[in-house]
Amino acid sequence: MKLVFCLAGKTERGPVGELVDDYRKRISRYAPVEVIEAKTLRVQSREGVHVLLSPDGRIMTSEGFASFLGDILNSSAKHLFFYVGGPTGFDPEMEKAVPEKISLSAMTFNHQIIRIMLFEQVYRAFTILNNEPYHK
Repeated sequence: MKLVFCLAGKTERGPVGELVDDYRKRISRYAPVEVIEAKTLRVQSREGVHVLLSPDGRIMTSEGFASFLGDILNSSAKHLFFYVGGPTGFDPEMEKAVPEKISLSAMTFNHQIIRIMLFEQVYRAFTILNNEPYHK
């Protein structure tokens, strides 16, 4: 299964970009990774599971997220799409089009910081699923 991270706008250069790239490389040891950066996000037409990051989404523990990811990886889906909005969030049509929503925190974070958090949690989930020592 290919993981596709659909990000509104460009990832900042510097520490944010370096961390996102580091976790992207780590994740790619477990699954192919594609990053799409677009000014305006649209739901990808490719078949797969679509997950939108939203403050109104389901909040999970890292272990719960690993289980969520594991269930998707064990499905017949070819792609897993994660959508990360920009500073103003998502267009209402986009919100309607993607019913699966998760939240990484009840707090509000800068859209650049959320990128790091998502990539890190996906990497952490893979280490949990593979019983590797990263998750403590």
